[in-house]
Amino acid sequence: MKLKSILFLGVIALIITSCSSKKGGMMNSSKVSKGTISGTWVINNVSLEGFPQGYQVKNVFDMAPYQDFNGSTWKLYGGYGGMITLTNGTTQEIYWSLINDGINPIFQFKKIGADEKAKNVSEGYQLQIADATKTNLTLKTPFKLLNGNMAYVVYNFSPQ
Repeated sequence: MKLKSILFLGVIALIITSCSSKKGGMMNSSKVSKGTISGTWVINNVSLEGFPQGYQVKNVFDMAPYQDFNGSTWKLYGGYGGMITLTNGTTQEIYWSLINDGINPIFQFKKIGADEKAKNVSEGYQLQIADATKTNLTLKTPFKLLNGNMAYVVYNFSPQ
């Protein structure tokens, strides 16, 4: 009889916890808003994570070596337009957007040429959003290595 009572209370507790509100749970905390990302950001550190010793990442975003992005300025306008400016003066107009699936938010952008419209550009880049607040933005470009492991170029931004 005692065992039945314990099992009954356990089932009741399980039902109550499974029916309770998920308020403040993982789904809400992983969403990133356009307002958080919009603004002018400066990359204060670019690093490699998970790459084997001696591995060289020669070019990112088909623009420059990853080290050249240190100190670059990213202007991300609220209307999803923007501009990347490297410290050597190289500039690239972009069109950006967010993918919010509630688990792994993604920042994506397309490079836009002088006479191009964003809707006519089909290729772009996706970066994982590791952190996004008004005072810090961390984006990670994933690379699948030949051994199947994942590695990342990590961009740490501060607002300007």
